[in-house]
Amino acid sequence: MLLITNKEYSKEEFDKRLRYKTLPVATVTEDLKDVALELLGDMYNMNAIGLAANQVGLKIRLCVIDPMFLYDKKLPIVMFNPEIVEVGEDFFTAPEGCLSLPDLGLEVPRFRNIVVRYLGLDNKEHTIQDDNSLLSSVLQHEIDHLDGTLMVDRMVDPVEVEYGVSDGSA
Repeated sequence: MLLITNKEYSKEEFDKRLRYKTLPVATVTEDLKDVALELLGDMYNMNAIGLAANQVGLKIRLCVIDPMFLYDKKLPIVMFNPEIVEVGEDFFTAPEGCLSLPDLGLEVPRFRNIVVRYLGLDNKEHTIQDDNSLLSSVLQHEIDHLDGTLMVDRMVDPVEVEYGVSDGSA
């Protein structure tokens, strides 16, 4: 799968490819499981700890994460239709990067306490609750992608992003 980044596209084309709300899946089929596992493999091949389906041109509400990969361990989580269903009042900031904005590293404000509900590979509903950790940041970052929001949108002060000049037809 080809990663969409600001390097290859004009702002208009980049926004068209990433700034939309992805579509939920009705059920986790065998084909969707294959897509999810391919997405997970791509994430590991890019040495990343999270990847949303729309970052590689898929319109489905799917993301994969594995914060433990930072520590040379693997504990992947595949999430279909993830939704943040509860947040606390407190915020914290943590350093974040983004595969789609490869030259940016930002201290992004995030909710300290969150609860996320999603469908797993087993087609069953799961819940994750986390507070003030890397997992919380990664969950919020990837779900933002699925909602068409980028980490630069979470910043109080505007962030300059440089874009390529392609119209995407190459």
